[in-house]
Amino acid sequence: MSAIVRYRWLRAAALVACATVATAAWAGPVERYRTGPQFCPRDRAPTAPRLSEKDIDARAIALLPDLCKPSVFVTGCDAEPELINEQWRVYVQQYKLRDGTPDHGGLDHSYVILDPVGNCIANIPGTPLGALH
Repeated sequence: MSAIVRYRWLRAAALVACATVATAAWAGPVERYRTGPQFCPRDRAPTAPRLSEKDIDARAIALLPDLCKPSVFVTGCDAEPELINEQWRVYVQQYKLRDGTPDHGGLDHSYVILDPVGNCIANIPGTPLGALH
């Protein structure tokens, strides 16, 4: 194999390697669970009273203090719970008030899965949607 062919082959291999790394970095973070008692507490007895939908909303938002903290870009969070197979699945999404109307565009979201008494089963961060418009 001549030196020119070998150089071209190495250059092509290097370009493929760089493209692979750049694609993986551009794809963003891999979804992961938030674990530990600070993110996903299981501090309620199984015999505790079942929580209502309103209580589940408050519990889910309380588990995401950094997500729902007011800032220049975020006014607060909305929670949309659904009870499926004796588990509350709560979609929590940031919003910014614009002319008195919540605008969710370009903001972050997260999922919290709770048992009927409010113990955390999973706390799954969402992937940010991008910059504000």
